[in-house]
Amino acid sequence: MSLEKYWEKRDFSATPEPRGKPGPRPTALRSPLRYFIQRHHARALHYDFRLELEGTLKSWAIPKGPSLNPAEKRLAVHVEDHPLSYGSFEGIIPARQYGAGEVVLWDAGYWLPIGDPEHGYRKGRLKFELQGEKLSGTWALVRMGAAKQEKENWLLIKEDDDSARTGNDANITTLRPESVLDKLQSRKQAARQQSAREDSRTLDGIPDLDGAVKKKMPASVMPQLATLVDTAPDSEGWVSEIKFDGYRALSRIDGKKIQLLSRSGKDWTSKWQAVADALAQLKCRQAWLDGEMVAIDADSNISFQALQNMTDGEDGQEGFHLAYYLFDVIYLDGYDLSEMALIDRKLLLKQLIGNYQGDRLLYSEHMDAKVADVAKQACRHQMEGIIIKSADAGYRQSRSRNWLKLKCKNRQEFVLGGYTDPAGSREAFGAVLVGTYNDKRELVYAGRVGTGFDGGTLKELMKKFSAIEQADSAFLSPPSGVAAHGVHWLKPVLVAEIEFAQWTESGTLRHASFIALRDDKKPGDIHRENPAKLGQVEEEDPSKEGGEQEVAGVRLTHPDRVVFAGTGLSKHDLALYYETVQEWILPHLKKRPLTIVRCPQGGENKCFFQKHAAETIPDGIGRIAVPESEGTAVYMMANTLEALVALVQIGALELHTWGSHQRALMKPDRITFDLDPAPGLQWQRTVEAAQLMRGLLTEVGLQSFVKTTGGKGLHVVVPIVPGYGWDELKAWSHSIADYIADILPAQFTSNSRKSSRDGKIFLDYLRNGQGATAVAAYSPRNREHAPVSTPLFWEELDEGVRSDTFTIKNLPGRLQQLQQDPWQDYFTLKQKISSKMLRLFQRGETA
Repeated sequence: MSLEKYWEKRDFSATPEPRGKPGPRPTALRSPLRYFIQRHHARALHYDFRLELEGTLKSWAIPKGPSLNPAEKRLAVHVEDHPLSYGSFEGIIPARQYGAGEVVLWDAGYWLPIGDPEHGYRKGRLKFELQGEKLSGTWALVRMGAAKQEKENWLLIKEDDDSARTGNDANITTLRPESVLDKLQSRKQAARQQSAREDSRTLDGIPDLDGAVKKKMPASVMPQLATLVDTAPDSEGWVSEIKFDGYRALSRIDGKKIQLLSRSGKDWTSKWQAVADALAQLKCRQAWLDGEMVAIDADSNISFQALQNMTDGEDGQEGFHLAYYLFDVIYLDGYDLSEMALIDRKLLLKQLIGNYQGDRLLYSEHMDAKVADVAKQACRHQMEGIIIKSADAGYRQSRSRNWLKLKCKNRQEFVLGGYTDPAGSREAFGAVLVGTYNDKRELVYAGRVGTGFDGGTLKELMKKFSAIEQADSAFLSPPSGVAAHGVHWLKPVLVAEIEFAQWTESGTLRHASFIALRDDKKPGDIHRENPAKLGQVEEEDPSKEGGEQEVAGVRLTHPDRVVFAGTGLSKHDLALYYETVQEWILPHLKKRPLTIVRCPQGGENKCFFQKHAAETIPDGIGRIAVPESEGTAVYMMANTLEALVALVQIGALELHTWGSHQRALMKPDRITFDLDPAPGLQWQRTVEAAQLMRGLLTEVGLQSFVKTTGGKGLHVVVPIVPGYGWDELKAWSHSIADYIADILPAQFTSNSRKSSRDGKIFLDYLRNGQGATAVAAYSPRNREHAPVSTPLFWEELDEGVRSDTFTIKNLPGRLQQLQQDPWQDYFTLKQKISSKMLRLFQRGETA
């Protein structure tokens, strides 16, 4: 029904009843459903029983009112729908108006459907639980006879439970005749006052909130994870949220730069660009937010498959669009909120997104009803489950007993280890063989999955399979004999979500069905999920090293290990830095022999230089053959982001490159002058030295570029067309250093001995010999605050920029704001060292 019948029967210029309008169609869990019972003295006394459903109040007139006795089935005549605003109506309907007489609000509260309420309503059988001022427990409304549009006869029946009564105790309408309107209004007033108090906690009032700590925004955040449990907690202090069927996503807002990161740290901003654009509309400067990316339609239905089918964030073809359910805020505008109570964090989050106008950002409501009841309703509505959170707990970047999860279905991720030949009319393949890793990192076979695939999925998966087939099985104990007939083995690199009926005693799946591939999960993280006993949930220590993260497809072990002393920056932070600046740093690294400063246990511990690619160096790091005095050696190269992250994994904190390219290893394509000031020397002296070097090079016809070293000094770099060999160019750079030291001996020296460098700037030309290296542009240094060797505009030397000004933390922001690359012409400039230039600064016949 709609409200047309209700409107037709009433003259709203004469009756105080609200005209109203249809409301939204909330599901039973996303917004509590209300019920109202009004005692109505019209021509005959009756009770109007109203349930919120499909945006209106479904209404029944009950002549005798409800009874708590299960044996007393009360007639309930179905009448027209009423607007939601009618629920709290109490007053006198004037004479000659429809329903003239007194209306008293006799009871009000919430109802929890058992089963699908809309389906039950259409079928004529509604079962539900009431949580009201007077009524409680389980009830049923059952239609008598065929369905009609109006005046259907139903029965209201009380179920036999703890709230049932017999005899006089069942006559609830006689025992409790009073109105509940005053109680309802008092509660609304209290809610308004609470809301006013909450609204006074504006976003500008963060410092006044308990637990908010003023800090710089962290470069990275690890998501808090929930522990799977076997039963719901029955104690107080928990709130419940829907377990959304999507991708976990952390969002980082830093000015105009928005990043959306998957659970494993992958940057999926471009994939979810529509949501990133929505986040840019929020009224904040900096934030870390947590939530779930979903595909949702106009009726709030969520489809994981629709999310999978979305390409680069484009909305689906079946009415689904990309949206982001936000459920936590960890950092906001200068304040770390991780020690605040969850309830307070959610309040701030709700305020933050409250002014957003659109359908991309959604606030994840929570329910403080009894957890077991919420879980029961979630499962009745065929939802995946619920997340249960401690209302007063802070945010922990680990798996915690403060976040629990209850699942309604047996559903988890598995690693694909093989597939079978198709049979019958099936194309591509028949079934996939799946497994999980045990504690020894062995892939344990868990059975076959042969359903859940449509034609498109079969073809898509087969394309992937053809690229990762291998001769041997990756399973610890693979099927053999007849069971292995027609099986093709796969590298264990794909993860799929599977729904199944149960585990068998032999450890395989029964009645399993394929849901979708999961490219946000790493194969090594996939283990058999065993719900923990509620009282035996172990707390992970977030300060304890362990776990894994994946960046650019490379697995980082101990991702939280602090690698730069005194900064708190971790391996994961360094990997994300490289992911952010890859377009800037890779051109300076590609196809060049590489020497690294390696600190496997972090910068505070033992570090060493390494240039040769030992057998233990990961495959993702490039190799290059380099001539040496005793033959040929294999050096490392970093040609890709994957190589950079692999270097992070083995503890590389600094990257130093040769001054030549793979295409002409024995002929340098750059000259580097390292201006190294003695301790205590004023910075301005180093700036003047760089400007002097630039002027001298300009006079001989060479353009030069400047960058910080990330240490104490500056590099003046001259890109050249390869022509002369190492010895010739080292000698030439030596002659320039000698020349400057000769004319200004009180300020400069070209002698590398420490005794010659007191109070002076050492003009280090030694970077230009064969096998010598210079720290790469955009490489970090293993020093306090993790400074970065940063290319500059020459003009910036006069603006206070120092050698350690730019760090891993602030350099990405600088690069984002630049309108032009300071070294824009560096790779395209074609300048040669002429024979005349080589002779300009020689002392006699020697360099």
